[in-house]
Amino acid sequence: GPSASPTASPTSSPTASPTSGPSASPTASPTQNPTCNPFTETQSAVYAACIDHNPQNYSYAQPLCGDSKPAVFGELSSLLGGDTCSLEIITVTDSYFSAYIQEEESLDSEVSHAKEFYGYVSILDGLLQNTDGDVIGQVGRVSVTQPNNSTWFSLSYDETISNPVVIMKANAIPDSLDTAPGGVKPFRPGHMRVKDVTETGFSYQFEEWDYLSAYTSTERPETEAVFMVVQKGAHDLSDGDTTIKMTAQTVEHTSSSTDVNSYTTVMYSEAQPADPVVLAQTQTESAGDSESEASVVVRMTNLDTDSVDVNMSNEELNGGRIGHNVEETIGVVTYWDSNTKQLSC
Repeated sequence: GPSASPTASPTSSPTASPTSGPSASPTASPTQNPTCNPFTETQSAVYAACIDHNPQNYSYAQPLCGDSKPAVFGELSSLLGGDTCSLEIITVTDSYFSAYIQEEESLDSEVSHAKEFYGYVSILDGLLQNTDGDVIGQVGRVSVTQPNNSTWFSLSYDETISNPVVIMKANAIPDSLDTAPGGVKPFRPGHMRVKDVTETGFSYQFEEWDYLSAYTSTERPETEAVFMVVQKGAHDLSDGDTTIKMTAQTVEHTSSSTDVNSYTTVMYSEAQPADPVVLAQTQTESAGDSESEASVVVRMTNLDTDSVDVNMSNEELNGGRIGHNVEETIGVVTYWDSNTKQLSC
């Protein structure tokens, strides 16, 4: 609530089990926009926009090449409201996306949330290459039909990515979910979760919150999800007049059982020219499917040009920011380019 203001279906490679993958390279034809650069304009970044629990449409900060639908990665970058929540993207088109702050309802049904700062990056599917032409990552998408809370799918990259960090976000969450016994339609919030991250692929699922255990055997409708894998380190992806910087790093973190403000500071592999868009996600599942504190999201605060503070949140019924008392690896990816827009609430 408010406490402050401000099996998977394929499209093309990579291969996945059951199957999954992206559909295009990032060098889309600029025929729809004569001023569009085939590579650099496929990135669209905004830092420090405002969002709350009311779904809003957001037009991309820069024009995209052609009429392809991008992958959109968004993350809350402030902690103005303390309740467990995540930024969820519910619709993506070739010109805008819709998003809102989603609170879970384990403790109560009140889901209003204070305005938070957030950042996003929109990018077309394909391999990410640095200025030397080396592949340092990939962006792609999958369709996920989650049958229960214990099923994990596996995905393989198009090329080997050494020391990878994975960010995975839902980009289309169905409005209507399965009907519960007695005809009551439950609100079933959740998010994408990854584990077993290696240089060739990773495992993933759509993770519902633990209090929804009564519905874990009830299949969810199909959800579209996107992923970004980036090699650890600092990367220069500049093209022409546009400077593009990315970093990827991991940190080990265990939430304090007593201090809600117990954070771990993540230092970027390289300081950025200005505050970047920062994406964060657990890379492990140390609690396990059967544990009450299994479901978790990452929260961030104190975002700066060279670092950010991270913590984890369980559902409120299981302690919120003091509930996840097992160590997880958190992956952090930063993105900044010379066209990144910085807005204020």
